[in-house]
Amino acid sequence: MPAEEGEDELGVSQRLKALGLTQLSEWDVLTFVYRHASSLCTATQIAALIGYDKVEIGAALNRLEALGLIERSRMSQGIRIYQFLEPAEPGRRSSLIELKNLAQHRAGRLLLLKHLKSPRHEPRRTRDKGLRLA
Repeated sequence: MPAEEGEDELGVSQRLKALGLTQLSEWDVLTFVYRHASSLCTATQIAALIGYDKVEIGAALNRLEALGLIERSRMSQGIRIYQFLEPAEPGRRSSLIELKNLAQHRAGRLLLLKHLKSPRHEPRRTRDKGLRLA
């Protein structure tokens, strides 16, 4: 691995750690909320829009709120407003800016994928719909 590539990997790891992000779903939800500034929707709708399970999105939203990266309104008729919060600390803010810039390019997105944990999808269990011979 070239020295520059190793520095990039270390930088990505340090920036993710500064933000507290560990899951790919957290990054994807944060990116969604950031791009939409304010979103009036449900976790189920966000899940459908970005292609995750509702439970995974709910966990990511909880984590991002605890990390101070998003803010949620109180639930009204099953819907909330989700807003992006820029980190107040200069180190966290610069980490977020660097990661957003990195994610603009394919090589940067691949680095992020390498450092973030993907959701664990359990295989769907289907019932045999055919005849049983026994």
